[in-house]
Amino acid sequence: MTHFIHREADYAIRIVAYLAGKNEKIKIKEICERLYLSKPIVIKIVHKLRKCGIIITETGKNGGIKVSPRIVDLTLYDVLVCMGFNSSINICVDKPEECELNPICNITYFFSNIQNQIIDQLKKAKVKDFIFEDKELESLYN
Repeated sequence: MTHFIHREADYAIRIVAYLAGKNEKIKIKEICERLYLSKPIVIKIVHKLRKCGIIITETGKNGGIKVSPRIVDLTLYDVLVCMGFNSSINICVDKPEECELNPICNITYFFSNIQNQIIDQLKKAKVKDFIFEDKELESLYN
């Protein structure tokens, strides 16, 4: 079964939540260690997040990654969309005109309601509400 939210998008949310709790530039190595992620996947995600303006990257000896100042209003939906999230439950919801059973099929209506509820919840969920605290992460290491 294909997951509704892919692993890469899940990791992106976790990376943004981790960075949102920091007031400084963070190295990729630290993200990998703290969130138990491989360097290649973090680099791939960071590249996508930077292209969307969610994070800012600086290269060089004193470089690192930090969240964009717009993090205050950023939602989980914003991060997911940046990562290529497709919230479509089925084609009948997205393109009802292509369904031969529309408009008599109640299943399309049911799926449409579920899809809309999920999107609404993701749009209400602010990244700032999911910030990782250092003390929470420290407990994992002890």
